Amino acid sequence: MERKGMIIVLLLSTVVTLYSKQFAPVGTTVAQFLEIGVGARGAAMGEAVTTVVNGACAAFWNPANIVDLQGGKMEGFSSITNWPAGITLGAISFSFKLSNIGTFAISSLYLKTDDMEITTVLNPNGTGEYFNISNYCIGLSYSRYLTDKVSVGLTTKVIHEGYLNYSYTTWGLDMGTLYRTNFHNMKIGMSILHFGPEVRFSGEYIDYSDPKSYSVNSPKNFELHSLPINFRFGVCLDILHIGNHRIITSGDLIHSNNNLEQYNVGLEYSLNDRFFLRSGYRFTSDNGKFSFGGGMKVDISGISLIIDYAYSDLGVLTKANRFSLSFTM
Repeated sequence: MERKGMIIVLLLSTVVTLYSKQFAPVGTTVAQFLEIGVGARGAAMGEAVTTVVNGACAAFWNPANIVDLQGGKMEGFSSITNWPAGITLGAISFSFKLSNIGTFAISSLYLKTDDMEITTVLNPNGTGEYFNISNYCIGLSYSRYLTDKVSVGLTTKVIHEGYLNYSYTTWGLDMGTLYRTNFHNMKIGMSILHFGPEVRFSGEYIDYSDPKSYSVNSPKNFELHSLPINFRFGVCLDILHIGNHRIITSGDLIHSNNNLEQYNVGLEYSLNDRFFLRSGYRFTSDNGKFSFGGGMKVDISGISLIIDYAYSDLGVLTKANRFSLSFTM
């Protein structure tokens, strides 16, 4: 059974490499906020965490990892990301184990902006009216072990995106699997994120690039667009585990329908499973490559608290700071 689980993981992962693209089809999908990495640990490790992040936070990366709670039967996670241009990304999730049924998680992701003044072709300096953006995604996840080494997971979610008077609401699915080996605690896993139907924004618009449409003031309907579907394949293992010292290295391959293949690597050093230093690198990213961070774990009255921080270089977009807090009981 374990061998079959390993074969399933490897076969599914080959799907990622079958459809490589020569040119990046950027700007062709909606719900781009779903692709912003969630959590300081994942961000610090270059987002190479398909097989690393577990518990409640795994709901945003690989639902198969939810079963690995960091001790106890309940775990909570929250994160805040300060993105450039006054954009804030927040996330919160809770996971809990139900005897032999499996592990469940409830997650929420939101993106909001500061107020922005509305501009038009006739009023390029502003109309005096303001709007903001508030997008969200709410998910319910389930994960369980098929064997003592293979776990699978599924997330169903509702996605909403809106800009002024234009919006849509749709559904999405995340699926994942994880295989654990005895070789240096190596893990092999894959996940498919944001799978769902094509969507169309409500309302109509004037196409100013089309003289015919503009001259007769003829509005158009928005076109259909796909969600940002991601196929992730990852591997991690211990390259050092002596006494209280442990170093984990990880690597991810990401294939998406709106970009070229991406290759990320990450590293985490832990001392006594209490203090953590992390770094990562995204080789083919077009908005920054290097990241680093750290964290610490403390026990208070039977509750384990983990505080994490990450700094990410965003290239021309400057930088991003992420803070995360999780607890296990």
